[in-house]
Amino acid sequence: MFEKILLAIKKVYPYLVASAVILLIGLSFYSSLQTFQTTSKDVAELSGDDMVTAWDKRQRKVRLLLPGYGVIGYLADWDIPNYKYSPSDQEVEFLLAQYTVAPLVLERGIQHDLILGNFNDTGDPQKLRDVQDYFGIQLVKSFSNEIFLFKGMGK
Repeated sequence: MFEKILLAIKKVYPYLVASAVILLIGLSFYSSLQTFQTTSKDVAELSGDDMVTAWDKRQRKVRLLLPGYGVIGYLADWDIPNYKYSPSDQEVEFLLAQYTVAPLVLERGIQHDLILGNFNDTGDPQKLRDVQDYFGIQLVKSFSNEIFLFKGMGK
């Protein structure tokens, strides 16, 4: 009896394997199609620029007043004593700022003739005056409610 069962299995085994392979191919195709449709929908919903392009556009007007090369200062929320900020945001924004003003080099601090200021807009009109008073720098031009150019202390 056991031999009859083995013989029956041997006869249908190739068909079982073929059916399993066809099923696997069908499921893979279905999964790929679902992934494609989801990704296409997500891409279609994206609007506007990516983060780097958007940052670069914010800096275009600033670059017109900057020298073609050299080193300028950089101040941001992380330089204000006792001010709360997100360290990862500050680091990303510093790297984006460095990217957009290249070949200029940004150096944190006020010991430069020009300083690029990048401060989050908290809605506090006194914040900019406090920054100038604390660091002893002078506003040259405001480019937005977050991007500023200052005259620094020089080296």
